[in-house]
Amino acid sequence: MCYKKETMGLSRKQYFQISFPVLLLSYFCFCLVSDASANDLACSFVKYAYSAKGFDDNDVPRKAILGDHLRICEQGMTCCTEEMEYKLSNHSQAEFARLLKESVTRLKNVFHSKTQQFDKFFQELLDKSQKDFHDMFSRTYGVLYEQNSFIFESMFDELRKYYLSGGVDLTEALDGFFSRLYLKMFQVLNGQYTFDDYYLKCVEDQMDNLKPFGDVPRKLTTEIKRSFVATRTFVQALSVGRDVVRDVLEVRPSQECSRALMKMSYCPHCHGLPDLKPCGNYCLNVMKGCLAYHADLNSEWNSYIDALLMLAHRLETSFNIEAVIDPIEIRVSDAIMNFQENGHIVSPKLFESCGKPRLQKRDVTGEIEFHTYNFGAQLAAFQPTKSGLERLVDDVKKKLKRTKNFWSQLASELCNNPEVAGDRNVRENSDSCWNGLAKARYDATPVGNGVSSQKDNPEVSLDITSQNVIISQQILTLHLINSKLNDAYNGLDVVWQDSADSEWDGSGSGSGSGDGWIITEENQHNFGDIYFSSSTPVTTKPHEHTTPPSSASQILNPFVVLITALLIYVSVTWW
Repeated sequence: MCYKKETMGLSRKQYFQISFPVLLLSYFCFCLVSDASANDLACSFVKYAYSAKGFDDNDVPRKAILGDHLRICEQGMTCCTEEMEYKLSNHSQAEFARLLKESVTRLKNVFHSKTQQFDKFFQELLDKSQKDFHDMFSRTYGVLYEQNSFIFESMFDELRKYYLSGGVDLTEALDGFFSRLYLKMFQVLNGQYTFDDYYLKCVEDQMDNLKPFGDVPRKLTTEIKRSFVATRTFVQALSVGRDVVRDVLEVRPSQECSRALMKMSYCPHCHGLPDLKPCGNYCLNVMKGCLAYHADLNSEWNSYIDALLMLAHRLETSFNIEAVIDPIEIRVSDAIMNFQENGHIVSPKLFESCGKPRLQKRDVTGEIEFHTYNFGAQLAAFQPTKSGLERLVDDVKKKLKRTKNFWSQLASELCNNPEVAGDRNVRENSDSCWNGLAKARYDATPVGNGVSSQKDNPEVSLDITSQNVIISQQILTLHLINSKLNDAYNGLDVVWQDSADSEWDGSGSGSGSGDGWIITEENQHNFGDIYFSSSTPVTTKPHEHTTPPSSASQILNPFVVLITALLIYVSVTWW
């Protein structure tokens, strides 16, 4: 078929002159409409994510805009207004505070619950021991005990006071108890005589030489003192750990940390990538910068845990308070029996040293009889059970061991949280995560833990010469309690401030504010994940359309097409 030069009365040249501009104009308009649709689609995903956080989706622009107003995120084409960036920045701080509080509060609750369990056990042990003591002595010594029960009650009062406040010298308290018992026993055994205060003082002064109770007072005092010192120190140390953890929640993030959190958390939203999670090492550097002061607590914390574990072993073995307190009535009865058996020797020696006392008229009806009691069989029957102290100690040791290195591992724990980093396989893929600037590889190496290591942190700037007052106070607190734990472990006395109230009775075990630095405006929301994790509307693959035209090549594409078309048009016209 021959090619016709004429088409509908027009030459080929005329045909191109008329039709090509029309086609070119249509194509250019299509490119602009298509590009606008892409912008709308990218920001629509952000609108959906933004509203899911509890914000007004009318804040989100319909299409990408110039980002010269951004202070934290990269400037360029963006889906975030200045107000959005401000709100999202505050929101990222609030969510960080929430996740940090959840993690740290779990640790605090371990120490709070164990403090309460041990405290309850020891106080119930004292109550039970006092009741058993009263029951046995009432049966064995009858009126004699009832008339002088205040002596024994005072002993338990002093033991309980030491446990609750520490303001008692146990050696003096127990020496005083045996001294009062000795004087009362002497008067009962020599009821035919009358004694004035001067004479009784002389009798008291001879106690150390005569040892009327045998070796029972010395051994019992040593055992009670070591077990009570160890017990009180252990419970007090648990409460100190609880309070240290609570106070650490008051540490506020630095301004640089807040910026880094926003950049990691919500700058992907501003870039039209609300589903994108941070690269693993990127998250680690941000969290290690934000938690640098926390990590500095780790060394003293580990020493604290080690000291607790060592003393816990003592509580199970040589300083077992259950083995001392539960049969205390038997030990005191042994002392009384020793005095009874040695009475015929002790009294003449006292008469020789202090003089012959005056006889008094005796009341036969008030005669006291001592009954024989098989103390040896009762003592042999006592066996501390696994269901008591040892079970408690076993449980707390397991939980304490798991808290070692808590502060140095805190950054990793937060970054491993699915709310923060999403699926592990995705975040470890260097090409499928947010690196702070784009969806790309993160090449920086994770820095070490603690303030001194942050000089090399590319994400969070920190003055490594500065100290945090709260953390410094907690390090000092742990250092002091560690010293007491070591003294108790070595069987030494531990000095406490005398306080009428228990220092671990739960009054200071509240949740702790820990929220003082959370943005007040954001507290009204029920925050979800740090990152938007809800599924996007099922229309197209999200990441194929979520990147706004932030590059110059994307913006200039229609103009490139226009220039090319014009060149073709000129060429055809010329031809």
